[in-house]
Amino acid sequence: MANSCQGDLKYLTDCMFFINGYCKLNDTCCYRHCREAVEQINNCLKWPKTCRDVNCPYRHPTKTSEMVPPSSKTKSLVSIFWDIENVPIPKGQKPFDIVQRIRQKLIIERSLHEVDFSCYCNSITISESNQISLHHANVRIVHVPDRKPGACDRQIMLDLVRFERICHSPATVVLISGDIDFIGILNGLRHQAGFRVIVIHNKPAKEELKATVNEHYPWELFTVQPTVVVNDLKSIENERTSRAEQSNRTRHSSRNRSLRRRDPSPNIAARQRAIANNQDIQKFQCPECKNEYESIQSLRQHQSAKAHQFNCPVCDEKFFTTIAQTQHQKDKNHYVLDYKCCQCNRYFAKIESLNQHQQATGHILSSSEILNQNEPIRPQTMNNDNKKDAQRIILEGIEAMKQIYLKKSLKK
Repeated sequence: MANSCQGDLKYLTDCMFFINGYCKLNDTCCYRHCREAVEQINNCLKWPKTCRDVNCPYRHPTKTSEMVPPSSKTKSLVSIFWDIENVPIPKGQKPFDIVQRIRQKLIIERSLHEVDFSCYCNSITISESNQISLHHANVRIVHVPDRKPGACDRQIMLDLVRFERICHSPATVVLISGDIDFIGILNGLRHQAGFRVIVIHNKPAKEELKATVNEHYPWELFTVQPTVVVNDLKSIENERTSRAEQSNRTRHSSRNRSLRRRDPSPNIAARQRAIANNQDIQKFQCPECKNEYESIQSLRQHQSAKAHQFNCPVCDEKFFTTIAQTQHQKDKNHYVLDYKCCQCNRYFAKIESLNQHQQATGHILSSSEILNQNEPIRPQTMNNDNKKDAQRIILEGIEAMKQIYLKKSLKK
């Protein structure tokens, strides 16, 4: 009786192909093509007993199993495919929270039955904390070891084809990707297989991809930061400002009437960022005593108090780092050249540099010059009187060495 009744009411029965997206017969089709019914998910309660309205906004299904009330209907199937390389996890957010937002909007609110929730990537590129969060959210991580471009896309397409063979219309496919390469298979799933296709895309997604599917949502809809985080950031900023003002505040001493300044506070902003990212706080080490400090201001204060600085050998100016000392010596030409080659009159700052020069050039020193080499001279810091005295001492030493060698030769 039900089959004969439906045969007489073809013009009032919804076309299955039109409901799923496309009917080749168009106006020549003997079944009903109602655009308002496509946008509905509820069946008409008066169908097929009393409803005879061709423009009824509710659905008029063909199968008797679909004529039961919606409360006793079997839930439609849905499967979610996440291209995590194309749509990555935002920094500072948990994948568990993102997955729960997606399930709430696309599965729970539509009363669908989830078949699978998979993300595709090379597992080496995902941090261990994100993998644990995905595992807790019951998301299957499909490891794609191939590092060639498009390897994850090909794996997703294979799984979409498998899902099409296993499940039938009316099933739902949710793809989290903005890649234009999926436009062909999504078009086939919607118009040929009759699936409902939903895409969650990123900002660079093309308009063609959005026009192909039934529904599309931006990725930012599921990754919005909660307001609590914004309040925390404001409180951290206010705390940083108040401490900075307090560190620069000066106090007058009532006893000696001297102006004193408090010790500079550590870098609060850097510490807050390090704590938020679960990283170790950067510490600054003294180059002399190896003590560590949390701020560069504390290190500079320690170096000034303990005289752990680098001095220029010419002008005795003090510097906190060797780089600053070297730059000062280059700018002022404050180099001390202690050792001289007696053959070419070149000066060197170290005895090792002089020995290397002598071995390379063959400028071998005599015995008298070897004795004089132990007493380095400083040509850049000597005045004219000191230079004359040094020359006189050198000549006297040479004459003394000659007398010693003459006496030894006569004895032999």
